Amino acid sequence: MKLAYQMAAPDLERSPMVTAYQGELERGFALLEECGYQGVEFMVRDPKNWDCREIERLCQRYHQEVVMLATGEIWAQEHISLSSPEPEKRERCMSCFREFIDLAGEYKAQVNIGRVRGEVVPGIPREHTMRLALEAFYELAEYGEKKGVTLILEPVNFLQCNFINTTQEGRQVVDWVGHPHFKMMLDVFHMNIEDQDMYEEIRRSQGYVTYVHLCDRNRKYPGNSSLDFESIIRELRAASYGGWLSVEVLQDPNEETAVRKSAECLLPLLREKEEVTHDSVC
Repeated sequence: MKLAYQMAAPDLERSPMVTAYQGELERGFALLEECGYQGVEFMVRDPKNWDCREIERLCQRYHQEVVMLATGEIWAQEHISLSSPEPEKRERCMSCFREFIDLAGEYKAQVNIGRVRGEVVPGIPREHTMRLALEAFYELAEYGEKKGVTLILEPVNFLQCNFINTTQEGRQVVDWVGHPHFKMMLDVFHMNIEDQDMYEEIRRSQGYVTYVHLCDRNRKYPGNSSLDFESIIRELRAASYGGWLSVEVLQDPNEETAVRKSAECLLPLLREKEEVTHDSVC
């Protein structure tokens, strides 16, 4: 497993509620390399504003990979979704997603589907909203396959989204879509709220998961509250998960502290297994 950190692209509106590094990009990349991260997850508002040359320069200089594009701000700042009851808003969202997939293909990165799936609207049957979402998921997975990009569904807790909340529901949707380029991600913040047994859900999700978000119980950096990250990482290993872990946290008390403290908590746990394996070989 490798460790990434979420950063906000420059076109995002700054907010204390954005769960990503929002500072100057060069300083952010330098800090990630210094602290031992290997990848960057970018929260992007509009792929057309992406500066490919600058991001490539930063990745090469600071030895980072772009590993995932987060799409939540399409919903938060553009107010469009994949299951909107308004056809024009659905198509705008689909068009934007195709641009995300095109961009992700340049980096062999993944694209997440979180709150941008939309919501069940009063007066419209839940089944209708789900059907619209499933149709969009499959169509995007088909497009992603052409670009070598996997779409990953994020179950989101009921306080932020009113359908596909639990990890079990996420697996069911992946089964319904039935496409090799449509998988699921885990976010321990949402799992802690929605799942009765987070560790059991990690085990049951073997083969479904291609990405994991980490933060502590209070949405701040790991080690700030009471989640047991040693046990979380142990269960991920037991489920044969070997993909990216990404820190998605409120930048509290400030961005540099969040980056450093997250690395201090997580990297020793990731290195522990490597050291044991190395010792056994020697």
